[in-house]
Amino acid sequence: MTSLIHKIKNTISKPLVWQSIILLFFFSIYLITGTTNHYLFRSYACDYGVYNYAFWDYAHFHISPCPIFDIKDSKVNFLQDHFSLTLFFLIPFYWLLNWLTGTYTLLLLQTTAIILSGWVLSKYITLKSNNVWIGLFAMLYYFLMQARYASMASDCNLAIFSNCLIPFFLYYFEKKNYLVTVIIFIIALVSREDMPLVFIFILITLIIMHWKEKERKVFCSLLIISSVLYFIILFSVLIPAVQQPGGHYSLFSYSALGQTPFEALKFIFAHPIKTFNLLFQNQLNDPTLDGVKTEFYITYLISGGFILIFRPQYIIWFIPIIAQKMFDDIPVRWSIYGYYAVPVATMLPVSAFLIIGSIKKAYFKYATAVSFCLLAWFATSYSFDKDQRALPWTWPLKENIFDIHFFDTKLNVNKVYKSLALIPADAKVSASNFYVPHLSQRRYIYMFPDVRDADYIVAHQLWDNFMTPEKFYLSSVQDYLHNPNWVVVANDFPFMLLKKK
Repeated sequence: MTSLIHKIKNTISKPLVWQSIILLFFFSIYLITGTTNHYLFRSYACDYGVYNYAFWDYAHFHISPCPIFDIKDSKVNFLQDHFSLTLFFLIPFYWLLNWLTGTYTLLLLQTTAIILSGWVLSKYITLKSNNVWIGLFAMLYYFLMQARYASMASDCNLAIFSNCLIPFFLYYFEKKNYLVTVIIFIIALVSREDMPLVFIFILITLIIMHWKEKERKVFCSLLIISSVLYFIILFSVLIPAVQQPGGHYSLFSYSALGQTPFEALKFIFAHPIKTFNLLFQNQLNDPTLDGVKTEFYITYLISGGFILIFRPQYIIWFIPIIAQKMFDDIPVRWSIYGYYAVPVATMLPVSAFLIIGSIKKAYFKYATAVSFCLLAWFATSYSFDKDQRALPWTWPLKENIFDIHFFDTKLNVNKVYKSLALIPADAKVSASNFYVPHLSQRRYIYMFPDVRDADYIVAHQLWDNFMTPEKFYLSSVQDYLHNPNWVVVANDFPFMLLKKK
């Protein structure tokens, strides 16, 4: 008995055991959250539906106009909306997994990317602090950050994938494996439009951290030059090249600064005080949005952001992240909701645990590490309370697997899936918001009440398309339900499936 107890004590005292437990636990939490939201028809057409369409389209060697976007025959493809090669890199996984995991494939890949990123962050902090337990707490902190859960409301996003590359870059840079570092750097640059700017500031911070090492300074300087050149080429050549004639790149929405990145840069240098004030001010004429930016800052200061005052150089790599959040015209992007705080939740664990790892006294170091994990979870759990939210229309249920109602649904899910199984894989389908993500891996998928030449209509009989007025949507449901040219295959309120005669 004594021998058994001794073995158990030895086992639980090993960091590798705890690392495995943490990785497995959070992999399960994230994957169950994402897949349950999708399974219970809580994923969205203009998020996960569009991603699944683009993933299927690229895997079949097309770059087609996305018909979910294509409401007014605008012929917009996913590459025009996001100049990113991430989904192209993931094509092998489509053919490897999609036969089994279907429209859940991207959720599985995204969850795996987050878990691997947290694991590599642990290795990086361990390397820098020479303390495996501090690396372990850094990983736990990374997984407890509020943005990890808030991003579940957005289902799947390029920002989540691209930010997962940063710990890999930092780790291999620290190991002086420059070949792998450059490969990760290139993949990161082409993973999302904002990454060249983000990496410029990461590299500046790394130069400061390694100021006495000429080799690293030269390497970082070359990567900065590469980032600047790619950023210029991206916005002056590549993005305009893929836009439709007369089209506009929709994701640059910083009218307070200018209409292009270069106008914005000019404004920042010409009006530094106004620019700084915009980081905190509500630039829109809507007083209900006054607390959105404040909520973000309070949430991440409570989560541990206050520690940056002890190492101000780490503030540098937050500059482009905070700037692109707070200068945006769309208020949800200022907030802690969706995936919009994921870059902060990536860089804050790096910064905080580089500082914590440098604390000399062991008991104070470990107490601080534990406290930061508790603070992160406090901020996360507080954000689940809808009554406390600066944007009350957001949906915390998607983020919170610990809510007793998380697994509830008003749909007869089994009947819905049996009905959807009746639709041929090559059929043209018009579906409402919640059903599009399950049906979007096909050539023709429209967002109801946009029907066009669809063979099938799959619709929620309650309002389920935020881009269409509720009255028009509901009248369209009734019109098609009683249209003699359409046969009712299933009508289990609020779900309906119609087939064209």
